[in-house]
Amino acid sequence: MILEAIYNGDFYPSETVVPRSEKYRNALRACEKIMDQLAQRLTKEDYDLVETLLDQSSIAQCEESECHFKVGFSAGLLVQQEAERQIQTKSYDE
Repeated sequence: MILEAIYNGDFYPSETVVPRSEKYRNALRACEKIMDQLAQRLTKEDYDLVETLLDQSSIAQCEESECHFKVGFSAGLLVQQEAERQIQTKSYDE
């Protein structure tokens, strides 16, 4: 059950859920190829700088995803509340 997993601290979708789309896999392969090319062309210091850039970009993307998740989840709860109010109002109007 999801509630038990959340309660027990076993719910980590950001760490366990990986997109399965072909588009995602293709993008990962393209990134790997580009990183290989950069490793061959750049100095060690420049390549380390690129890796640092990617690490910081990843952190920023995770923060952005978390914000989107929170807003989306909150919106979903608001929709549910509104739907329940509509149902209650309809049953009293009849």
